[in-house]
Amino acid sequence: MNQITLNAVVRNEQGSNAAGRLRRAGKIPGVIKRISGESTLIAIDAYEYEMTMRGHKGNQALVTLKIGETEIAALTREIQNDVITGKVSHLDFGEVDMNKTVRVEIALNITGTPDGVKNGGGILQIARRSIHVDCLPADIIEIVDVDVSALKVGESLMAAQIQLGDKYSVTSHKNSVIATVAGA
Repeated sequence: MNQITLNAVVRNEQGSNAAGRLRRAGKIPGVIKRISGESTLIAIDAYEYEMTMRGHKGNQALVTLKIGETEIAALTREIQNDVITGKVSHLDFGEVDMNKTVRVEIALNITGTPDGVKNGGGILQIARRSIHVDCLPADIIEIVDVDVSALKVGESLMAAQIQLGDKYSVTSHKNSVIATVAGA
């Protein structure tokens, strides 16, 4: 994953009025949940955030938050969007220890045309578009390609069949269906 660095400033005001003033000033209010249990209120430039995050697929990204001279490794935990404009209205980050595993959700990109669709007249049904994985923060990936071209009619691809390598431990239930080819 590419290194993402966001500049942030500590904010002292909280509440919906203060958040509205920040948004009108072109900032996104946010919070960092620290490892110590404390929370730090921050503000990030909305334009900088949009330009930095464009092209990133997943909602959980490892970022370095630069607050003055301090750099904090954090994972994006929640992104709230305005229901009318769709613009980001609030960001929640969780500080991470780069030497401890974290649980993240990784998007699945289903590739290939199943044999059961080409030759058996079946229909590909996609049940899940993501899986949960435990890994070190530096090893987080946004999306993984999953080839379903070998599936025949009546066969399914399960979460346990997705191989990501030794750095990753799939924590989604092993019998979770990712994709299946149903008869027409």
